[in-house]
Amino acid sequence: MAVAARRELVAELLRGPVALAAAGAVANFFNLVMNLVLARVLSTRGYGAVVEQTNIYMVLSVVGLAVLNAVVHRDLGQLDNTRSLRWGWIRKLRNVIGFSTVGAAVVAIAVCKPVAVLLSYPHPFAIAEAAIAASVWVGVCVERGLLQARRNYLGLARNVILEAAFRFVGIVVLAAVGLGVNGAGLGLVLGLALAGEFARWTAARTPSPGWATGGDQTVPAAPRPALAAPAVTRRTREVLIADTSVALATLAPLAVLQNIDVVIVGWRNPEGVGGYAAISTASKIPVFIGLAVANYLLAEAARRRQAGESAGRALAMALSIVVAPGLLLAGAGVVAGHGILAVLFGPKLTAAAPALPVLALAMTALSVTLMFASYLLGAGYRKVVWVLAVCTPLTIVVLTLADGAIMRTAVAGLVCQTLAAMLTGALVVRLLHAGRVASRPAVRAELAVPAQPGVPVVQEVMSR
Repeated sequence: MAVAARRELVAELLRGPVALAAAGAVANFFNLVMNLVLARVLSTRGYGAVVEQTNIYMVLSVVGLAVLNAVVHRDLGQLDNTRSLRWGWIRKLRNVIGFSTVGAAVVAIAVCKPVAVLLSYPHPFAIAEAAIAASVWVGVCVERGLLQARRNYLGLARNVILEAAFRFVGIVVLAAVGLGVNGAGLGLVLGLALAGEFARWTAARTPSPGWATGGDQTVPAAPRPALAAPAVTRRTREVLIADTSVALATLAPLAVLQNIDVVIVGWRNPEGVGGYAAISTASKIPVFIGLAVANYLLAEAARRRQAGESAGRALAMALSIVVAPGLLLAGAGVVAGHGILAVLFGPKLTAAAPALPVLALAMTALSVTLMFASYLLGAGYRKVVWVLAVCTPLTIVVLTLADGAIMRTAVAGLVCQTLAAMLTGALVVRLLHAGRVASRPAVRAELAVPAQPGVPVVQEVMSR
């Protein structure tokens, strides 16, 4: 039995977090090579402008991640519905996302100039491209949410790699042929659009849990009751809005914590933003890996929540995978930070090398916060919203007070990111403790029927 359990653990590790972490590492390799090329074909200010554009996109793209969270929860809640009902709400959601993307593009083009003036950013259309890319990303997230809910982590890993490859080719080619910063934004949009189409193709060929594939059709493994279509449509809309709102309130602060430092340095210290952008890009290796691993952790926490189980083992595996590369990067930054930056970005972007290990530790702390937040979102624990609502504005104020100085900004980021990781970790510990209490026989008997239908037993314990 022990041998079988270990084999099962290793198999889960390989097909879930390890596969996604490997995909995140490959995607990060593409990102580093892309930055290496851009740092050489663009001027120092031009490269800094591309990194600022990317950070604006990353902040806006949190909407897509929030939708992904809602799709995972909703698809897992559809296990007892017929195939037509399960795909019906997905088709409607895809149509809504398509119309919204067109509308977002029109608005982005209309407001990009005043926003560029506000941010002192010399490339207005690049801001519009970042917003359009973020709207296209929402469609990608819908398809990836389906892959996560259906445990097709290998298909998801392949899509992460394909997206990185498409973005790499599009951004490098269009920037290098003379389109510069605007070309990089256009390449980002095209790469995401292609990744979305491949994700949809993969999702269409991924059977839902509890369904068996036979011939050219996917049929239920056992008879399932059919629900009235209008009721399901209404409930789907309400659930998606509720889950997306909670996820957005959690993930938006995380996106700000990940990217706001570059924007603030670009605002307070335009001459130094190129060097800071280089160490920022290098330091985000654990974050990029964490974003990939979070796909596994979110789905597993949501699935085990429905089963009344704890996803503590999945959380432990995810944490080990994201912390290790962050600590290795910090150590490498201490030993050879200047040389690493010179090789990756060229000698002109090594001025911020002394701050590399500090910023690497800050981004490692952020990746830990990301894992904790993903676990809490999957478990349906919403108090993380309030913790991040306090930590994020505090971080912005502290970074602004650093006045764009490279080392002061990195140290301020490390302090704030560590505080956020500690506070979200405290919530995880509380939730896990509540789960252990709920697993005791006497408590299980007392809470056999929750007071509120649909509320996990763990939350019932914590509310008492």
